[in-house]
Amino acid sequence: MASETTLIIDAGQDIDQRMTTTLEAESYLVYTVSSQDVNAEMAELLKPSLIYIRPLELSPAGLKPCKAIHDIPLLKKIPIIILASPEKALDPNYFKDYGIVDFLEPTFGPEDLIEKTRTILDKTPPSGHSKEDESAASPQRVRRKEKKRSALLLPAIGIVVLLVIAGGGFLAYQQFMPTRKVPPSPPVKAPSRVPSAAPEAGSKSQLPPAKSVADASARASSVPSTPPGQPSSLSSVSASQPPRKPFYSVQLGAFKNESNAQALRNKFREKGYDAFTQPGVTKDRSPIYRVLVSKYEDRKAAEKLAGEIQSKEGIKTTLYGE
Repeated sequence: MASETTLIIDAGQDIDQRMTTTLEAESYLVYTVSSQDVNAEMAELLKPSLIYIRPLELSPAGLKPCKAIHDIPLLKKIPIIILASPEKALDPNYFKDYGIVDFLEPTFGPEDLIEKTRTILDKTPPSGHSKEDESAASPQRVRRKEKKRSALLLPAIGIVVLLVIAGGGFLAYQQFMPTRKVPPSPPVKAPSRVPSAAPEAGSKSQLPPAKSVADASARASSVPSTPPGQPSSLSSVSASQPPRKPFYSVQLGAFKNESNAQALRNKFREKGYDAFTQPGVTKDRSPIYRVLVSKYEDRKAAEKLAGEIQSKEGIKTTLYGE
């Protein structure tokens, strides 16, 4: 489902880059992070719909991060896909107690990743809540809604009845009241045309003084004219402006909620980073807000900063270019 948020945990830089590029091209929102940074606050901020995680090994010790993520209340019902090749069948309890729903080979291709993501998300309710939660409304709440609806409906019916009565009375008034005759207005006579007086013979037409004519011609000559076929000065100025240069930034995350993006931006600004948000649209024209750090014309400089942030802050980063 497009515009859903996908969380990628402990996958490694190469897999992070491949998954981010593939899923963002399909209009999914992607966020890469370390398992040590996953907590209830992050779950509330990102609200993921699907989680990919790469454990160290398929054992109780290696799957501990899955268990910890599954124990967070906001992530309890979020499906987890393991980035590994299961050499042997896992105990069914792992799927139930750890929230694991499927596996994906680390050597996946773009088609495999897209198909797996769509298949799992199509089985999950968009809101992240089960149908049991939706049907858990108490009878008292239902009755209160019905009473509130009735309280709003009765005044509306009364207004409609009053409008119908008023409309019927107005029609009856127009039908039975005599029509008042209006006397015709007398014709309006057009005023007679008075011929203009012809100029007397020998009279001279008045011309402006020679000085006024000279001043007017001087003002007209002071305005530079643009030669035919040549662009105006304004168009030449705009044409002389250099084209916009591309830039590279470090992407911390992408969100469909602007307030979430601003919260992450403010968090990194407090740490001294030149963080800012970059609005845009996804493939299906949905709004998206990217959280970026700094702008570089040199890609290598942006890659260096991405490595420093990832090492210092413990957060997965990707490059964004425009």
